[in-house]
Amino acid sequence: MVDADLYLLQICSTRIAADSFLNIVIDKFHVKEWMSLAPYQAMQNAYFEGEHDTPMLESLLTFLATLVSVRTNLGHSETALNRLEMVTLLCMGDKTHSQLMELMPERCGTSQSRDFEALLAEVADYRAPALEASGNMQQGMYVPKSQIWERQYDPIHVLLRAVHRRDFQTSMDRYTEYARQKMKLKPGTSPWPPFRNPAKCGEAYEDPRKILKSRVFHAVALVVLYKAIRGHVSEHVMALLVFLLEQALLVSDKNSEDDSSKMCTSGPQPQRQLNDMDLANWFPTDSLSENLRTVIGKVILTPEPEVTPLTYSSDSDLDWEGSEAENEMSDLSADGSTNVLMLEEGDWSATPSGSDLMVLVPTTTAQESPPYEQMSLPSSSTQGQVLALPPPSTSTSTYESGNESMAVAVPGDRSIVRIGQAVSVPVPSVTAVARTRNNNSSAGATSSWQSHTPSTSKELVPSTSTHRKAYPYRRRPTVESVSTNPPSVRINESIISLLLKLHSQLSGVPDSYNPEELDAGASGHYAKTSFGDGPFYIGKLLRHISEIDNSCKEYIQETRNKLWPQQQECEEEQKENREREERRRRAKERQQKLMAEFASKQKQFMEKAMESEDGATEMEWMPEEEVLISTKEYDCVICSQSTPSTEDKPMGLVVLVQATSVTGHRRKQGYSERATLPTCDEEKDNLRRDDTLSCEFDRRVEELDRHFDPQSWLLSINLGWEGGVHVQTCGHHLHLDCLKAYLHSLRSQQRQHTLAPDKGEYLCPLCRQLANSVLPLSPQLGDCTQMVRSRPSNMEQVLFELGDFLRENEQSPGTSNLSEAIIRAMEDMTSNAQLKPMFKSKGNKPSNQSLFLFVTSIARTNLEVELIQRSGTLVTNTNEPPNPLLPKRDCIVPLLHVLAVHARALALWPAWMNLQQLCGLPATPSNALASIEKEVPLLLRDPIALLLQFVLLLPLHVDQVYFTTVVKVLYNLLYYQVVSQISCGLTGPERIKACEGASPTHIDSLSAAIALINESLGETDLYMDCEEAGCSQEPHVNMIALEQQVQKLCLPFLRIATLLRHHIYNQPLPDIRAPQSEFVRLVYYLELVTEGMDWGCFNAAVALNWPTTDLVQLTHRRTPQMWCSQFNAFASRSQIAARSFLVDQHITWHPPRLLELPREYEKIFTYYHERPCSQCHSVPQETSICLLCGTIVCLKQNCCKQQGVCEAVAHSLECGAGTGVFLVVTSTYIIVIRGQRACLWGSLYLDDFEEEDRDLKRGKPLYLSKDRYQLLEQQWLAHRFDHTKKTWVWHRNAL
Repeated sequence: MVDADLYLLQICSTRIAADSFLNIVIDKFHVKEWMSLAPYQAMQNAYFEGEHDTPMLESLLTFLATLVSVRTNLGHSETALNRLEMVTLLCMGDKTHSQLMELMPERCGTSQSRDFEALLAEVADYRAPALEASGNMQQGMYVPKSQIWERQYDPIHVLLRAVHRRDFQTSMDRYTEYARQKMKLKPGTSPWPPFRNPAKCGEAYEDPRKILKSRVFHAVALVVLYKAIRGHVSEHVMALLVFLLEQALLVSDKNSEDDSSKMCTSGPQPQRQLNDMDLANWFPTDSLSENLRTVIGKVILTPEPEVTPLTYSSDSDLDWEGSEAENEMSDLSADGSTNVLMLEEGDWSATPSGSDLMVLVPTTTAQESPPYEQMSLPSSSTQGQVLALPPPSTSTSTYESGNESMAVAVPGDRSIVRIGQAVSVPVPSVTAVARTRNNNSSAGATSSWQSHTPSTSKELVPSTSTHRKAYPYRRRPTVESVSTNPPSVRINESIISLLLKLHSQLSGVPDSYNPEELDAGASGHYAKTSFGDGPFYIGKLLRHISEIDNSCKEYIQETRNKLWPQQQECEEEQKENREREERRRRAKERQQKLMAEFASKQKQFMEKAMESEDGATEMEWMPEEEVLISTKEYDCVICSQSTPSTEDKPMGLVVLVQATSVTGHRRKQGYSERATLPTCDEEKDNLRRDDTLSCEFDRRVEELDRHFDPQSWLLSINLGWEGGVHVQTCGHHLHLDCLKAYLHSLRSQQRQHTLAPDKGEYLCPLCRQLANSVLPLSPQLGDCTQMVRSRPSNMEQVLFELGDFLRENEQSPGTSNLSEAIIRAMEDMTSNAQLKPMFKSKGNKPSNQSLFLFVTSIARTNLEVELIQRSGTLVTNTNEPPNPLLPKRDCIVPLLHVLAVHARALALWPAWMNLQQLCGLPATPSNALASIEKEVPLLLRDPIALLLQFVLLLPLHVDQVYFTTVVKVLYNLLYYQVVSQISCGLTGPERIKACEGASPTHIDSLSAAIALINESLGETDLYMDCEEAGCSQEPHVNMIALEQQVQKLCLPFLRIATLLRHHIYNQPLPDIRAPQSEFVRLVYYLELVTEGMDWGCFNAAVALNWPTTDLVQLTHRRTPQMWCSQFNAFASRSQIAARSFLVDQHITWHPPRLLELPREYEKIFTYYHERPCSQCHSVPQETSICLLCGTIVCLKQNCCKQQGVCEAVAHSLECGAGTGVFLVVTSTYIIVIRGQRACLWGSLYLDDFEEEDRDLKRGKPLYLSKDRYQLLEQQWLAHRFDHTKKTWVWHRNAL
């Protein structure tokens, strides 16, 4: 309904007589027949077929409420109208600024934008965009203030403006949620809509509420209330009626009521005849006070009530007993329909002689339809009919039973005969139906019929030749009729009595309305609050009625005494009982609380006692070779069984394997941490793409391949910086057999739009995260399984045992189900890798060294990614929120087990020789120096790569002392690598100056280490280029700065070793609060230093650990000298390459970052929207920029298509190993490419109200959202695009 139509109807309502206007409205809404009180009223109106009766009544009352309360064109100011419209929109849902601007209704001659911002600040609070944990992004929204729900939320206006009914229901749900949050509702109650009192009309208009003073409306209210207490009306209809009665009270003019009307006694008026549906004559006057107290006694029904035919399925097995029928008897169904027995013509069968029934025998043919039949029966009933009735006491058609009677209208063309008498016409077979209509309220109203009048059941027994069943014949006992008088229905109710009954019914307590309590609370919270359920608003209405005059107040009290005579006497006793029970409940709660505290303290004491006993037993040393303390069980998320993982029936960990190049995008320290996206030619020249880790690694590999044997340098490094393999898990387990069946079922389904089950992709059955592989769980991965041989006495013995472990390497993986699963897992990781051609075998079969490099690099990649997710450091800050990048569960240990199985199978060379060179133990004759000339010297090998090789070749459940020893010998190598690198940056005099004060026997400081390196490498050509430096002035060397540089370059190795110890041995990470203390805490955590010392004496050299052996003296000096001799052999052949390798051996890198974007989007659009592509040199239609490197690509264009792959997809493979993040300049949106899928991620640029402007349609200035930019970067670093974005599509290489 538009405002103009409503305005015209409001004018008409004030110009036409109220009775006439209401009668017209009732007729137009087709609820005239619903107002009938006839028990057998046939609903011939098409609008009442099915369950349309209650909605039509609700529409009528909604129309009246809208008509009397809306003031859109009746004098409302422009500001008030705009405020109301804005509040209405906000109540239906939180809105963005642009949505409010678009949805505000336009009116001729008004300008809502003039005071829009002021009104918005008055009624709404701005809610900044929230970034959910799942990755979903929100825009800046405006939410209604608290005062809106308490004072300005208008359900009538929401109903007027709502396009769908669900919009109104949404506003009510939000209103209910606010009320419950503010504790303004009793628990378990649902509030009624808080209809507001309308504003005053303009001086030129009359108040349309005047129609509510009409006696017609008062009669409508009585009928609706009368049916409401019988469960025929929804609570929403009740709420509307109570609101209209409240408005009728507000507009009632007390002065217009004459004294005679006030003094008249309330009660039935037998001298007046009240006819059914004649609403205008039920009350003598329009006096609301009198009509509220007037009792409607008896209503005369129409002389011939219509009958509705019913159907019955004779196959039903229901058998209604007489007692059950009496219990089930009620007054009327919700729509007034009744149960009628229809008999049709057919073959008559013999009736038992004992039957005492009457039948109506048709005396006319089927073609002759009498007038009565045309009125009472539907048009489809064209054949003669017979009614079976109870036997009458007289020859009349009225059956009397005590004070009750039932009138049966018998047409003149039918006669009544008793069963057993001779009947000259054949008896048709009986077909009967009991039809029951239940109107379920739409707003939580009571759907069951609650009758407050006693009922009596009568039975009509149809007879057939095979069986006989009894069915209750329901009728209204208050219907009275004799053969000469028309039927009637007893009401004996007034509006006040019905309100009291309805209050009690909704409260569930007899005589629930208490005027004293209401009056006492009227001045407090009760008078101010606008939150309440049905009893709240009905009680408020009754209190208002009692304020009209004393007659209404006295009548309310009299009615309560009549309805519940014993209730008043029991109120004080019930109040005392409630207080007594409340005291008992509080005392019981205190007792339970004390008992709970006592039980908690007792439990803590027992736990401490148990811990002390366990600690005493754990001190004993168990010298067994392998101690298997417990077998860990896993829960399968498919079959829900908890079983351990075995060789024959292995369990697996759900994982997602994907290629990654995140680690390769780290930039050198010394440059800016984050490269800037150029927005001018000058910035474009400053953008460097060769300062990343991947570029540096490519250069180093080329040099290694030029100077060393591939079988040697492939074992000296790790790859995976570009195109490595990252493995992540959701933490759920399953049987591999269950997974096989699950994948088979997925492949048979045709509705997998963005899933590729043929490639092994599936969703975790529990958390629905994407996965494409499974990591088998070895039975050795128990809670506390460690292998020890003996308690070692010194470091030398541990090193010998480590050599034995490496010699006893088991190279055959076996043929069990677990071994096959491990092979499949490795195949999944191999297929997802994006390796460069230089690491791929040129022949048909790759070498063992290249495969071994790939296996160890997978472990390196996952550890480096975890370190990146920890911001590149192990420093923790308790004041900061939890790290959003860290996964909740890790899979490092199962991954290491799978990698170790393959590493042992590939290691066909004597790996234990590397350990001998590292620790300085006597070398075997096969380890000659001549063979080392083609190998990479130890000073040029990556210590982290060597650490991972030893970890994978040793048993994973080896005792922690062996792991610590490996870390110690590799730290020795790392330390001298760093010292050699630093010495290359010093001149000859500076090296001599740095060696001053060095101990000749012990390496306990940086000076002693530099002296040893200078002694070993000083005479070579490594330092020849710096000998000519000027010596005129005395050199100055800052040893503190050099020591800090040594510790800084050693930290990457210590971090990786710490993560390995944390995962393998399940030990918590050290608590590091400051970056300055990270080195110290890590060397103590790794047990490189075990004794406490003064901070002034601490340096990186104190963490050196050497084996003490009688065979080799001065191991701490001879071993580094041996490493230097290996390097000298290479330096003598290539001085420049040797120096280059040594100088760039250890480099500190920034964590990877996306390109830095400008704050204003205008800069990006201005510079790039006509920028040509670097390949086709044409301006793309959709210019897109890679946010990893700044390259411009043609999105969805064929101009740069190569081998069927468009440029954006090809660039994502080259730059991000299949992951690309592109900014589309023409739409501000981010497109993410992940493998074969792509999605629209969202926009990084928002307007002043933090809204997106997709495709730049609104033309608003846009600014960078730092929160969204940070979220995008976090999802890229954490490899969570697959888990957070659900709108993936197959790009089919067309982007």
